[in-house]
Amino acid sequence: MRPELVIFDCDGVLVDTETVANDKIAEFFSSLGPQMTGVECRQIFQGKTLEDVCIYFAHMNDIPHDPDLPPKLRLVIEDAMTSGIGAISGARELVATITKAAIPVCVASSGSVPKMHKTLGQTGLLDPLCNVLFSAQDFGRGKPHPDVFLAAAKAMGFDCRDAVVIEDSISGVLAGVASGARVLGYCGDPFTDKQALQEAGAEVFDHMNDVPELIGL
Repeated sequence: MRPELVIFDCDGVLVDTETVANDKIAEFFSSLGPQMTGVECRQIFQGKTLEDVCIYFAHMNDIPHDPDLPPKLRLVIEDAMTSGIGAISGARELVATITKAAIPVCVASSGSVPKMHKTLGQTGLLDPLCNVLFSAQDFGRGKPHPDVFLAAAKAMGFDCRDAVVIEDSISGVLAGVASGARVLGYCGDPFTDKQALQEAGAEVFDHMNDVPELIGL
């Protein structure tokens, strides 16, 4: 039950950024094509890197992929993350509890490291995590591929098979399962499809307070 390493996703697991980010994605894409809502973007794009989001958007609309879009969209989202971001309920306490139990923790996100610094820095979570942030953008393929989880575990000195991954998206759960880790799926967000997370391979839970018992603490 007790893992050797806990790997957190960032957006939607540690920091409450999903509404802000997806509203900005919807606004950006609506200026280029058919109107989209933040909820639609959340359902379609959650857990994907911005590169994959833009590729998928082009595919959805049967238009050529523009390689200039991801950096433009990244700037829009990162500008929106400079204020007003809160921690997911119980996230700070969970990180502290796991750290106190002498279990290493790290973060493996689809977002960039600078973006994580901006969001975690507003929530009191940057100090304990600033040196263990890993971005899928630095390791080839994004989620649902397991690259970022495998790289994070290796950098921390562990095998993913001895780790627990905490995720909130289908792409993230699939990536965690593919890495060989045990995956816990956070379902505290009302937009989360609990059944889909279970079908993807996650053990679902509703609040961060549930995690210590799930990992044997």
